[in-house]
Amino acid sequence: MLAKRAASSRVGLAAVLIATAFAVDQLTKSWALTELGDGRTIELVLGARFELIFNPGVAFGMGSELGPPLAVGLIVVLTALMSWVFVGAVRGAPLVGTAFLALAAGGGAGNIWDRISRAAETPLSGEVVDFIAVDWFAIFNVADIFTTCGIAGWAVLQVFGKHDSPEPRGSET
Repeated sequence: MLAKRAASSRVGLAAVLIATAFAVDQLTKSWALTELGDGRTIELVLGARFELIFNPGVAFGMGSELGPPLAVGLIVVLTALMSWVFVGAVRGAPLVGTAFLALAAGGGAGNIWDRISRAAETPLSGEVVDFIAVDWFAIFNVADIFTTCGIAGWAVLQVFGKHDSPEPRGSET
């Protein structure tokens, strides 16, 4: 009974993290569309600003010519990641690693939602809303931050963290 309750708590935490990352991403994109939609930019610090663009590709605009097949591939990857997160949570995978992957999945869901909800011509052809511009780097969004930091955090744990086995399941007696 205790093991089931612990698994439920881990699954619940993963779901909350995914939903929170998704919601924060969508709220910031809504703000960007409202505040920057008329071509306005907001200077932040030297070399950084808020500037609205619509990205048909992935990182750095790569793959923009692929259109809906790119979106289908990303949906497959996102589905696999979410499955990994929830199966790991049920099996007792270390909580910090599960949390990092859940944040990455939430960010991925935010960008996939853009491709689905902003499609005008054909299904899955929508463009991702990007608005954080760093001159020496790229223009990106909050979903990209969650995805990149989540995957990077998980990878660092895999390389430098303790290599404990999953938490024991416990008996049901």
